[in-house]
Amino acid sequence: MRVRSLFAVLAVLLFTLVACGGLPATVATPAPSASAHFPLVVTDDRGKQVTFAGPVQRIVSVAPSATEIVFAIGAGDRIVAVDDFSDFPAEAKALPKVGGFRASPERILSFAPDVVLAVTTGDLAPTLESQGQRVLVFDPPDIEAVYRNIAQIGAILGRDAGARDLVDRMRTRISAVADRAKTASARPRVLHEIDASDPTKIYVAGPGNFINAMIQTAGGTNVAASAGSQYPQLSSEEIVRSDPEVIVLSDASFGASPAVVSARAGWSSVAAVRNGRVYPIDPDIVSRAGPRLADGVEAYAKLLHPELFH
Repeated sequence: MRVRSLFAVLAVLLFTLVACGGLPATVATPAPSASAHFPLVVTDDRGKQVTFAGPVQRIVSVAPSATEIVFAIGAGDRIVAVDDFSDFPAEAKALPKVGGFRASPERILSFAPDVVLAVTTGDLAPTLESQGQRVLVFDPPDIEAVYRNIAQIGAILGRDAGARDLVDRMRTRISAVADRAKTASARPRVLHEIDASDPTKIYVAGPGNFINAMIQTAGGTNVAASAGSQYPQLSSEEIVRSDPEVIVLSDASFGASPAVVSARAGWSSVAAVRNGRVYPIDPDIVSRAGPRLADGVEAYAKLLHPELFH
């Protein structure tokens, strides 16, 4: 069973940081236009507060989305090491690596980072924090939270202007998609497949995450929106009953394809299969909560509403 594929996609899914004066100011969710001053207290997506006396100079990023954000706001030279999945932009590939699914705490600490940027999976953050290392953990539940995360990263780096510019560009593009999608005559039912290593129990995008928000923004309805977790594992029978009109495969690089989906037992009755609306998509643009999220929203809109987005 290709358990690797689940972790490879989920490991890439997913960020936080601002404020003023003599005593540290606490800002849990700074607006993207806020200007940061130090000392600064930042609240990450766990609700944990981290204090910064001045702009961060040395970063280890074990979150590909955070790596992309730091480079996009012009501070890539402050990243001293990354995880194995941080492969964009090209400069990130040349940086020292600290590991993949299980990044090495010892190797991370050997780079003496001012902060480690991480995602929520695993026990890496608690392990590092037990040794006195500052860690910011990110898990944005929607697109607005992605904007906040970018602003927060800009804040700890003293790159507020770069973060604002990036958010403004993303917001313009994503808002344009949302406005046009509102004119659609219908909102197709969408299944976003993350991992089908076990085709009888498939991991999909559920509620409370930025993929679900992306589907809604692009003019779709997530068939797993009422599931009990962010990334539920649905049975094949549950998916067939939900009868998605569009199936988007973010696990295409791990072997999923329209042909494979069509061959699954019982799936020939699913509307998306009957109508040839099973689509592979670049997982990096739909599973990283960073600058390329705008690319993901636009790509999604073209799949859901080709009549509106040419």
